[in-house]
Amino acid sequence: MAAGKKAAQQHSADALEDDFAIDADYISDTDNNERGSEDNKALQKQQDQSSKKRAGKLSETEPLSKKSKTQSATASRPAKQGKIQKFTVPRDLDEQADLWNRYMQKAYPGITQLELQDIKMLPKHMYKTDGEPDRDSESYLEDLVKTAVSSGKAKNKVMLGAPQVLVICSSALRVIDLVKRLRPISPKRPVIKLFSRHIKIADHKKLLGKTAVDVVVGTPNRILRLLADKDLKVNRLRLVVIDCWQDNKMRVVVDMDDTREDLYRIWRDELLPASANPDYGFRFRLA
Repeated sequence: MAAGKKAAQQHSADALEDDFAIDADYISDTDNNERGSEDNKALQKQQDQSSKKRAGKLSETEPLSKKSKTQSATASRPAKQGKIQKFTVPRDLDEQADLWNRYMQKAYPGITQLELQDIKMLPKHMYKTDGEPDRDSESYLEDLVKTAVSSGKAKNKVMLGAPQVLVICSSALRVIDLVKRLRPISPKRPVIKLFSRHIKIADHKKLLGKTAVDVVVGTPNRILRLLADKDLKVNRLRLVVIDCWQDNKMRVVVDMDDTREDLYRIWRDELLPASANPDYGFRFRLA
């Protein structure tokens, strides 16, 4: 579940340098005994004046030195990192629907409340199952998909390109990872991966047109195009999973610039209208 870009900040400080040199060269004529006393007095007076000047300069530089030390310490100290926010999917299904609607409204900033009411996800759209898997389990996603895949003959005739489960992910790498994990659930039929990287849409159309499939995993843009062209069918669809996995930049499919526009178009333009058809019985789950 869709989406249209982002930036990291670094803090650095430059330490100030103190470089103060005070030179005082004193010359006395010790060979002239008659003027020795006067020279000594003059020399003492000159030394006293130089000492005062030196003390004055040092007192002026002292605050700067302290400031320099403070700034140097600040520069060497690592910048405070913002607390990483882990995306948490609510356990309550009504709250999942509310979460979806909040992110959808964010994706359409100009949408009115009246327009939003027409495309909101409602509690009735959420997937419920008697054998609810353990949400804290590492295999929760696989266990959830199992509840929607019928191992026996389906009531509807198996149609090519018509999965029972559709999983929508944020990236091609995530798709590949989930396909590997979900293969044991559908041993007799391939788990099809749908993404645009290195794969032409014509190849996907051809594959769906000749393949009976139970589980499809893909990215929003490719899924949207195949749904719009009717190559990916929903007549056998029972469960749509919005995979809320966070990538290494802590991004989630529901709020990524690259995915959210297409994600919410899948809902608004394709799946929401189809859900009104009484012959279709698919529901949604954030996982």
